[in-house]
Amino acid sequence: MESMDKNKRMPSRAAVRVISGVILTAALAWFGYWCFTKEGVTPKSIAVAAAALGLLAVSLVIAAPALVSFFSGAPVKEAQPLGPRSGRKRFIRSSVRIILALLISRVLLIILAYVFARLFANYTGSLISSMRDIWVKLDTDAPHYFSIAENWYTTEAPQMYTLVFLPLFPLLIRAFNYVFHDSFVSAMVINTLCSCAASVVIFRLAMKDMGRRSSKAAVIFAFALPAAIFYIAPMSEALFLLLSALTLLLLRKGRFIAAGIFGALACFTRSLGIIMAVPFLCEGIRALVLKVKSGEKKGTAWLVIRLVLSGLIFCTGTAGYLLINKLVWGEWFKFMQFQREVWYQQLNPFFDTVALQTDELFRAFGSDNTLALGLWLPNLLYIFGALLVLVFCARTLRTSYTLYFAAYTAVACGASWLLSAPRYLTALVVLPLALAHLCEGRDDGIGVARSRIKTAIVFAALFSGQVFYLLMYVMQYGIY
Repeated sequence: MESMDKNKRMPSRAAVRVISGVILTAALAWFGYWCFTKEGVTPKSIAVAAAALGLLAVSLVIAAPALVSFFSGAPVKEAQPLGPRSGRKRFIRSSVRIILALLISRVLLIILAYVFARLFANYTGSLISSMRDIWVKLDTDAPHYFSIAENWYTTEAPQMYTLVFLPLFPLLIRAFNYVFHDSFVSAMVINTLCSCAASVVIFRLAMKDMGRRSSKAAVIFAFALPAAIFYIAPMSEALFLLLSALTLLLLRKGRFIAAGIFGALACFTRSLGIIMAVPFLCEGIRALVLKVKSGEKKGTAWLVIRLVLSGLIFCTGTAGYLLINKLVWGEWFKFMQFQREVWYQQLNPFFDTVALQTDELFRAFGSDNTLALGLWLPNLLYIFGALLVLVFCARTLRTSYTLYFAAYTAVACGASWLLSAPRYLTALVVLPLALAHLCEGRDDGIGVARSRIKTAIVFAALFSGQVFYLLMYVMQYGIY
C-alpha cells in the first residue's frame, strides 16, 4: 500500500523526460543560432556564454520533476504553521527584533561609508553634511529620480531621458517632500521604511517553507548581499524588494486580487516587475488544479474570476507606465528608443551579455583596473553566483520561485551593455530565500549545527563583498 501511495506521489518520468528534452534542445538551438549569427565572438567569450546558458538549462532540468509534481497538484513541502495566537505573538516579537537589527545595521553601514569617505575619498565635512555627497552618486539613477519627483517627465533635453525610469518611487519622493522639502531626505526616509517593512515580509514569506532560524537567515542574506548598499542609496531597489515580497506572500496565501494590486505597484516601480507574471501563472494554475482535484465544484468559478481579475489588475502597472509614454511623447514605447540611443540597451540573450562582459574584463585588465575590478568582475561574479545558487536549489525550491528566479535572471541580465547586474539581482527577493534554503539543516542537532556553519560562511562571504562594494561606491568606481 505504501509503495502504491509513493508511486502516486512520484512525478511522471515520461513528462520529466519530455520537459528535460525540450529544455536542452531549446538551449542548444538558441546557443547554436547565437554562435552562427554573432559577430566578433572570441573563444573565451563563447566558453563563458556556454557556461552561463548551460547553468540555466541544467537548473531547469533539475527542477523538472518538481515542476511536474507542482503543476499536477501533488503535495508540496511547506513549514508547519503555528497556532494563531502563539504564532502571532512570536511573529510580533521576531518582527520587532528584525526591524531593530536592520536599523542598527543601516546606521553602521552609513557610518562605515563615512569612514571610507574620510580615509580614501578626502571628505572633510561632518557625517550629516557628507551623506548627500556620499550616497547621491551622480552616474547612477538617483539624479533622474529626483528630476522626475521635482519636475515630472518632460520633452526638454536633457531631462527628457528620465522617461526610462518608472514613476512610483519619484511619486513617493514628491509626496514626502511636502514634509521634508528635500528629495534626498525623502528618498532616504522612504528607503529606510521600505527596508524595515521588507525585512518583516521576507521573514514571513520564508516562514511559509522554512524554520524560524532559516527565515531569519533569509532576512540577513537579503541585506548582506554586496549590492544591498543600494537599499540605502536614493534609488528604487528597496521599494521594489518590498512590493515583490508582498506580492509573493499574498500569492502564497491565495489572496490573488491583493497580490495583483501589489504586483501592479511593483511593475510601476521597475520594468522588471512584469516578470512577476511567472509566479502569478504558476500559483494560479496550481490553485486551479488543486480545486479541480478536490472534486468540489462550488467556488471554482469564483476562483477563475479572481485569477482573471488579479491578472488584469497586475497588468495595470505596466499599462500605466506605457500610458505616461503616450501622454508625454505620443508614443507608447518611447522609453525603448531612449534605452537604445542613450544607454545602448535592448533585449539580448543574457549569455551574450556575459560574453561581452568577459571580453571587456580582459580588455580592461592592466589598462584600467578600476573598471575591471569595479564594474565587469562584480557583474560576472553576481551573474554566475546567482546561476550556481539556482542550480543547487532547483531540486527542492518551490517551483514558482525557481521559474521566477530563472526568468528574472535571464531578462535582467539580457540587456545589452548591462552595467547593473549586481543591483538588479540583489532586488530579486527569491535569491536570499534560496540562499537560506541551501543553508537549512535538519532539526536533529547535527543538521542544525551544520546549518549554522553554512549560514556563517555565506554571511561572511556576502558581508565581505558588501564592504568591498561599499568602498568602491564611495571611491566613485563604476558601481551602478
